[in-house]
Amino acid sequence: MTTYRYFKKDDTESLGLSRDISIDVFSKQILEIGNVNEALQKVFEDGVNSDTDTPVLGLKDMELRLLENRSSSLEGLGRVFTHLTLDERNELYSKSSSLKIPVPIIEDTFKYLQKTTSDKNVSFGSDVENEAANFNEALDVFVYLDKIDQLRASFKNAIAQGDLSQINLDAVEELVGQDAKKSLQQIIKMVAALEESGFLIKNRDRYKLSNSAVTQIAKGAMKEIFNQMKKNGLGNHDTFLKGEWGDLTGQTLPFEIAGNFDINLQKSLFNSVLRQGSGLPIRLNKDDLEINEYEHLSQSATVLLLDQSRSMGMYGTYTAAKKVSLALYWLIKTKFPKDKIFVVGFSDYAMLIEGKDLPESTWNHWVAGTNMHHGLIMARQLLSKQNVSNRQVLMVTDGEPTVHMQNGRAVFAHPPTKQTLDNTLMEVKKCTREGITINTFMLEINHFLMEFLDQMSKINKGRSFYTKPDELGRYLLVDYLSNRSGKFD
Repeated sequence: MTTYRYFKKDDTESLGLSRDISIDVFSKQILEIGNVNEALQKVFEDGVNSDTDTPVLGLKDMELRLLENRSSSLEGLGRVFTHLTLDERNELYSKSSSLKIPVPIIEDTFKYLQKTTSDKNVSFGSDVENEAANFNEALDVFVYLDKIDQLRASFKNAIAQGDLSQINLDAVEELVGQDAKKSLQQIIKMVAALEESGFLIKNRDRYKLSNSAVTQIAKGAMKEIFNQMKKNGLGNHDTFLKGEWGDLTGQTLPFEIAGNFDINLQKSLFNSVLRQGSGLPIRLNKDDLEINEYEHLSQSATVLLLDQSRSMGMYGTYTAAKKVSLALYWLIKTKFPKDKIFVVGFSDYAMLIEGKDLPESTWNHWVAGTNMHHGLIMARQLLSKQNVSNRQVLMVTDGEPTVHMQNGRAVFAHPPTKQTLDNTLMEVKKCTREGITINTFMLEINHFLMEFLDQMSKINKGRSFYTKPDELGRYLLVDYLSNRSGKFD
């Protein structure tokens, strides 16, 4: 029995934000920050910059408004305060306490007022009626200040817990404005829509990305890269996203989500008729769909070595490198499913990064070092297990090797020692002997690095490219496709 899942209408659209915008906003934040929950907090704090007519405010802007209102209320209270006698001020203090207004608010306010009024013992009131009005107005201000502080506290809790639903929207409208209330409603509905569509999965008070979310982020990265290439006059590369490589075999395969979408309409319609008979109208469902099979060229195995050293984050290059990594990973998984792709990150040590973890991968904030030596060791070990004709390492880096492995431990030195350079080049020789090609993509012009890569090229015969972060995709992806299919220049 086939089960269909229907999604209710996307309520964010009625508020000006479509699901596509929501996905795009969160995807960008996740790629830049490297953590889905921190990315959500960032959106909560900063709001959303979109193409809608009105901006979506974040909690930071709302708190600034609250602080401005608090300051102006205190100034107004100061003016009222000067019209009260000392006894009236003491009574005001007492009544404020009886209203269960937090003591710190009362005490802080009175300290502020005592500093801003010249003489506590003088009353400037003209008559009893005005003095009573001033007294009641002062009480109202205390209550208003308490509301402001309670709302500010709920903002902090919402950010800490990653949940905006605890915020009183009516209080937001009263104290900050109607536009602020609408902004919070939009962000709340955005998160709900992403949960409902399966983009975000909630586990207790934390979120994680679904497998389909990783696919969408990777596909978005691919689209962004090729759109940038078009702007730079590099030709129309839509075929990279839409087409297939290799010759048609004449056979078909069952359709799979996130895979090839080259539907064979004749076979799909035939399956539908077999299932429901020859009556009209013909109703296709997912199980009827079949795709054209292509005969791919010789299989390849690739290790993408991704530099995660501190300089990659400090100079803003890691996000660009991660986007290209995701795009390449998605390209190989969907267009060349028989190929193998591994991603290995390296800083002080190297480690394997699973595809599902790529969007949330990040650079090493705490430890310095670029352990190319360990990265190449892992790459060679992974590729040695692959029985394919084409094996290659694609290394993305912004600096020379400054770490090598010794007795299973990382040894750091800057500038690099002769032992670090020799150990790294020795691993390049081992890769070369095993038929592994190493192509390197430099994100920073560095004389020492260029000299080192020249030594690598003499040993391995691989190529080296210098590229800016926003042009990395042009070199890495197109180079991969050119070598893979022989069809692209």
